[in-house]
Amino acid sequence: MSIWKYQYFVDVINLRSFTEAGKKNFVSQTAISQQISKLEKNVGGKLINRGNGEVAPTELGKLVYKRAVEILELDEQLMREIKEIVCN
Repeated sequence: MSIWKYQYFVDVINLRSFTEAGKKNFVSQTAISQQISKLEKNVGGKLINRGNGEVAPTELGKLVYKRAVEILELDEQLMREIKEIVCN
């Protein structure tokens, strides 16, 4: 699974907007929606409640959000450690 799905999901939750998440990541709102849909299929359930212009995580979404943040933090840490080794 692509790490971008996690990044897009975290951004949608943090920004409370598919459109703003798209702008942040330089992709269309449609691309964000498609990736979130794929992530929902992968985990087997709905991650985001959408309605009346509101975006909020479901209970499953809260769990995935928590773990997605951890995954993204680990990815950043790995990149820093790799850079440290390669640059020395």
